[in-house]
Amino acid sequence: MGRGRPTEAPAVVKEKWVLEFYDVPTKPELGWKQTWHYDKKKNAHGCWKVENHPPKGWKAPKFKAEKGKAYNKQPVVMVFNTSNRSNAKTKMKVWKNENIDYILSAPKLSGVPDKAVVLELGVGESFIKLWQSKYNL
Repeated sequence: MGRGRPTEAPAVVKEKWVLEFYDVPTKPELGWKQTWHYDKKKNAHGCWKVENHPPKGWKAPKFKAEKGKAYNKQPVVMVFNTSNRSNAKTKMKVWKNENIDYILSAPKLSGVPDKAVVLELGVGESFIKLWQSKYNL
């Protein structure tokens, strides 16, 4: 019989585990649910995947870009080919007072053909000079 505290069984270290968090713990079906996945082989410092599960019947709000609202009066610059052919002309279009979100979501843009292939799109004066030299416009 030894002196002092008796020896304990060694602690078991988990390699994989999952934690679930509920927005409304008393009624989980009403709110959001998050599932955090941990795996020591994939990430030794924390979770490697987080899943968000919305409540039943929840729908994401629809995105509506507003026309005519610029970013600090910065121009939106687009470089595009007029079609998907190899000999298509490369052109540049600059909008002075337009939102890039509206340009990305608009079904038709004036000055840009329907068959156009967008090569570059950016916000700022610097893109005009940069892309003019890059595409020889």
